[in-house]
Amino acid sequence: MNRFRRVAHVLAAGVLAVLGVAVVPAASAQTQPLNYQVQVTGADPMNAQDGDPLRITVSGLPAGATANYSVCPLPLRDSLVKPGTWAHDPSVAARVTAYCKNFNDELSGTEFKTPTEDVGRSATTHDLVFDTYVPRGARTPATIAFDPDFTALKKTEALKWPNNPDHKQYSFPCDENHPCTMMLRIVVPATAAGPAQTVFDSSITFRASAPGLKIKGCGGVGAGTLTGSMPERFGRTAVGWNQMICAPKKTVQPVNIVNESEDVGLTSFDKGESDVQVTGSGGTLAAQQVRARSYIPTALNATVLAAVGWAPTDRRDDGGSLNSRLADNLKFGWDELADLLSKGGLSPDSTGRGGIFTDGSALVRRNPALAAISGAANALLSPNTRAGQFTTDFFGVTGEIGTSTVPLVLSSRLNGMPAWKYGTFVDLDKQKLKGSDGPVGVVTDLNALNLGDGGVHNVDAKTGQVNVRKQVSNVTLGTGNECKKGCLNWVVTDLATATENGWTPVALPNGKGGYVAPTPKSLQAAAAHTEQAKDGSVRIVPSEDPEAYPLTFIESLTAPLNPLVDASCAPEAAKQAQLATFLKAAANGGQNSLGPGLVPLPPDLLSAAQAAVAKVGTGTAADSCHEQKEARNPGSAATGGPGAAAGGSPSSSGLGGPLARSGSNGPGAAEAAALAIKAPTQASVQEARSLAAAVKVPLFPGAGVLGALIPLLALVALVLLPSTTGYLTAGKPLPAWMNRLAERVVALRRRA
Repeated sequence: MNRFRRVAHVLAAGVLAVLGVAVVPAASAQTQPLNYQVQVTGADPMNAQDGDPLRITVSGLPAGATANYSVCPLPLRDSLVKPGTWAHDPSVAARVTAYCKNFNDELSGTEFKTPTEDVGRSATTHDLVFDTYVPRGARTPATIAFDPDFTALKKTEALKWPNNPDHKQYSFPCDENHPCTMMLRIVVPATAAGPAQTVFDSSITFRASAPGLKIKGCGGVGAGTLTGSMPERFGRTAVGWNQMICAPKKTVQPVNIVNESEDVGLTSFDKGESDVQVTGSGGTLAAQQVRARSYIPTALNATVLAAVGWAPTDRRDDGGSLNSRLADNLKFGWDELADLLSKGGLSPDSTGRGGIFTDGSALVRRNPALAAISGAANALLSPNTRAGQFTTDFFGVTGEIGTSTVPLVLSSRLNGMPAWKYGTFVDLDKQKLKGSDGPVGVVTDLNALNLGDGGVHNVDAKTGQVNVRKQVSNVTLGTGNECKKGCLNWVVTDLATATENGWTPVALPNGKGGYVAPTPKSLQAAAAHTEQAKDGSVRIVPSEDPEAYPLTFIESLTAPLNPLVDASCAPEAAKQAQLATFLKAAANGGQNSLGPGLVPLPPDLLSAAQAAVAKVGTGTAADSCHEQKEARNPGSAATGGPGAAAGGSPSSSGLGGPLARSGSNGPGAAEAAALAIKAPTQASVQEARSLAAAVKVPLFPGAGVLGALIPLLALVALVLLPSTTGYLTAGKPLPAWMNRLAERVVALRRRA
């Protein structure tokens, strides 16, 4: 949401009661008011969650202006005394210095880093920009030297103002119940037209809740509520669809979402533990297929390599370099993508990552933003900085652990290419690891790319989206010493996740000498080339269309052909009606309320989706009862499974490969309105989008089955994740020279 505030600044120092703005003039009463605009984009600061992207743009400042920001409490405490005179000190500069520091963010588990140096105005745009995120947490408790209530000084006859006999320490929280401010400190240099000015602007107020769901308007869980197994990437869309159906009349929510990896979700569906499931690859990831099903196309998504970070591609007014958040799509070749994910993260200045980040490489020459990035302390470390290797425990590339369509689509496309082979890896005894120097093949879990060895750093994957975000939080802010001359990390993910987090996907070869980035247009171009797989799902096939993004896939709802029955095999009429409502809404009006990054189906796929919906529930209760019993104790003839690929290991077959499978593949008034809007009115579309935009998708740490994504509760329910106790505490990065030395030691131990 965009928010513009024009702040008129006048001479007198103090705090303006309405806007909370303090001005500290640096010269005489001849200082002219400073007019400028503050624009906030990305998250709505007053309805944000920890980690939501936030861009602050300050426009209208004169040449040479610089700025910085701090996280401050609201209101800003005003209790300081002046050293020596011990009179009250109302100076905003002194108060910001005393109180607004050492803020610890729950998402990253570390101190929230603001720029170490003031940021200059861009000579190109004449704007001053901060790309950051909304933090949640608390300041580290500390004494405040010249605050009577928090000082470490003792009261004496000569020093009467201290008032802290209990040794209290100062702290403040920023969360959904305690709003805070992003305090801007703007400095304008002296010119012939006037003296220097320093302005403090606290107009950006924010509230931050923990990552979790925020649901409005529904009537909670009812007898007809379904259970849906879905990967995290689809959560926002599923919640938006729930809102679209139940919020207008405050009826019970259609689907209670359970967050599970795709293989676990498919098994839950097969056993009847879930009524619907979401997958991007049909039954390829299923360990068993007993339950007859219909795969219903619902949206377009894509596997992407996202670049997260900054490059010194802009200039300040004084001509010095200025970091800008990476926004353009870097151009990667297939061999470069293969080398990035298979040749290891050690020594990117030589053979690590296949040497793609070395000075003068084809990748660096092709991408000016990469060429502009250099080592923070030493230009010889430029390849390390481009690769994202700043410490000895993270080597720059991450993604989500778990069986998923994301690595399946990627590795299926790379499979068979000469570059898609592992580098040379040895164990601590200098024995070559199994699979080293061999073909990678098709993988369904990013963790498999490390060959089961903790010393192979092809992809340092994390469990759950929240831990992936945590891993790249430093370069997301771009404020550490390692980012002074640019910094990057790389995330293997999907377009919906990248879009939600503000990460920029790279462009890939289009087969005609150019490159194509994942956009709504390029995903829909890819979706013009499909085929029906053996399991009945619709899949995108490679084409020579230069407009088509080559790693596009179709997100599908998996739904039962036979009616829903309970444990005693009795039909569940209420749930069956709810299932029909949900599926029809998804294939009609739900196309207008997809989550960020997901792309609506083109007409042909939409027709296929509606035909697949019509098949759901057309079987018999007797068949459902038989499936239910067989799926819970499947015999060898009833289980197909994708073989090694389901476990995340290399597989010889990829997406759309041969599958050994045994299974084949009435609303009320409120629900009818949702089903009827294949071509929604402008008002209904805006309402659906507004509801979906208010949804926050749960972000979970955890292993295996990631657990409940959190039930969609009643209207006032707000289920939040645990705070820092749920996340690992991360330390500060080591100095560059120490990282370099440690890397060399590790490399010597591991090389043959």
